[in-house]
Order: sequence, then C-alpha cells, then structure tokens
Amino acid sequence: MMGEEEKLVSEFYRDEITDREFYRKLAKRSRNKVLKEKLDYLAEMEESHSEFWMKRLIKLGSEKNEIKPRGVKIFFLLFLTRILGNNLTVNLLERGEVESIRKYRDFLKNMKDTDEVNALKSIINDEIGHENVFEQMGINREAYLDRIQAFIYGMSDGLVEVLAAIAGLTAIISNNFIIAMSGLVIGVGGTISMTLGAYLSKSSEIEYRIRNIKRESLITNTSTHKMKTEIENEENRTKVSAGTTGLSYIAGAAFPIIPFLFPLGILSLIIAVILVAAVQAVSNSIIAIALNISILKSSSRAAILSLLAAAITYTIGFIFHTYFHIYIG
Repeated sequence: MMGEEEKLVSEFYRDEITDREFYRKLAKRSRNKVLKEKLDYLAEMEESHSEFWMKRLIKLGSEKNEIKPRGVKIFFLLFLTRILGNNLTVNLLERGEVESIRKYRDFLKNMKDTDEVNALKSIINDEIGHENVFEQMGINREAYLDRIQAFIYGMSDGLVEVLAAIAGLTAIISNNFIIAMSGLVIGVGGTISMTLGAYLSKSSEIEYRIRNIKRESLITNTSTHKMKTEIENEENRTKVSAGTTGLSYIAGAAFPIIPFLFPLGILSLIIAVILVAAVQAVSNSIIAIALNISILKSSSRAAILSLLAAAITYTIGFIFHTYFHIYIG
C-alpha cells in the first residue's frame, strides 16, 4: 500500500507526463511553426520534470511503469483548443501551472537532500517561466480582453434584461406568443441601444488613445507607416467591440424568448429561467477561464443574479395583476 509521500510523488509524476503528452499531441496538430516549436520546448521541459519525479518514485520503491498519463484530461484539453481556441486553453494551462508551483513549494519544505532541493527549485523556476511561453503563444492580450469585456457586457445584458421583462409580462399576459413577440421587440431595441452605446463609449476611449499615439510618434520620431498601423488597429477595436456587444446581446436575448414560442403556459417561464441560468453559468465560466478568475464563483454569481432579476420583475407583474387588475388574455 502506498504511503502519503509516494501517492503525492505519483500524482506529480502523472501530472508531468500528462502535460508532456498534451504538448506533444498539440504540437503535431499545429500548423504554426513558431507555436509548434514552443510546444515541443514545453514537452521537453515536462519530460525532464517527470524524470525527476520518476527517480524519486524509484527511491521510494515504487513502479513508475504502472503510472500512465491522464488520457481523459488530454482529450478534453485537445477538444477545448478546437472549440475555444488557443487563448482560453492556454489560460487553463496557466491555472494548472500556478497550482503545480504551490504544491511543489509545499513539498519542498519537507525535503532534506540538497541536490534534490536544488533540482526541485529549478523545476519550480521552469514552471514560473512557462507563463512567458504561454504569453507568446496567445494573441494580443489587450485586444483579446476587449472582446471578452464586450462579450460579458452584451451577453449578460441580453440574458438578464429580456428574461426580466418576459418574467414581468408573464404575470399579466396569458398569451405566450404575445410575450415572445414583446421579448423580441425588447431584444432588437436593446441590441441597437447596446451596440450604439458600446460604439460611442469605445470611440471616446480610442480617440484619446489615438491622440497619445500621434503625440508619442512626434516625440520619438516614429515612422509614419508604424503610426498609421497603430491607429488602424485602435480604430478596428471600436468596430470589433461594438459588433461583439451587439451580437452577444441578441444571442443572449434569444434564450429566454425561445420557450415562449410554444404554448406551454407558465412552464415556458420555468424553462426560460433554467436556460438563462445555465447559459449565464457556462458563458461566465468561459470568461472566468479567459480572465484567470474563480470559475465557480463567477458562474454561480451570474446565474443567481439572473434568477433574482426574474423573480423581482415577476413579483412586480404579479402585484400589478393582483392589486391593479391588469391582465391581458
């Protein structure tokens, strides 16, 4: 039966060979020469780390051949790179590296052998250095975070605003089709409003940044071509931000509307609430991965706030129906 240290070292070894296999498989699939080289470099590094833990296992009298890479994790990460792209997958890997550093440092406190201590310190430094490699693998982070922010802004508003409106209408309107059409009008109006708002807001920010670029180019004598390229990139951010906000808003608005296209009565509202809570949880989980924040906290908070908004507006509609006798059959 394995002792505590042997179990811990076995897990470290398995983590390293799992990461090694993932990087190797992703490198084989990559068509980008630079990215492929970086992934091969990471795979080699993980191989050297696994050798350290393998030696430790042998010292503890364990059979390292019995330990295999986590096939499910490798499959899942490879699947994510196809669905979410390299950036979000890289952010997941960064989370894993941070956790590995914490565990390795805790393990280091109980090590006595000087050579092993120095070797593990070197591994920890390698893990810290992975972040720089990850940064080079991703796209421009500033533009990336712009899109994430626009996505949050649009999707959450579309989900919550339309669900809240529909929940309030459900208490005073019995015809589901009328409710659905009302939700559609609210969704289209909200999309136009959000898109224009995002465009105007981002335009002001970009105008300020462009002035700074022009001023900086005069001071540093930057080439005209480089200045124009930077200005074009900034101007594109305005369009991308506005477009992402508008599209994500109408996409979010569609979820609470769809159940009301069917004559299900109050069940349509229940389905809409469940759909919105689920979509909020999933979308905010993706956002949490992108921003490297707590997935559980972000997703649960978004779902709870959506449900709270629906409950409040339904209560208001119920009060109007009960005390003011407002009802449309």
